[in-house]
Amino acid sequence: MKDDVQTTAGTYPPSSDFVSGAHVDAERYEEMYARSISDPDGFWAEQAQR
Repeated sequence: MKDDVQTTAGTYPPSSDFVSGAHVDAERYEEMYARSISDPDGFWAEQAQR
């Protein structure tokens, strides 16, 4: 392991500032993920248009 890498045993919730600046919430992420699996060509074609 490199000396400059720190590991932790737990996870920590994001700050409210970080959450408020996110482009998607957990529900939207799940929708997008499901679409990327069920229709990868269509999903990525839409993302390319963005």
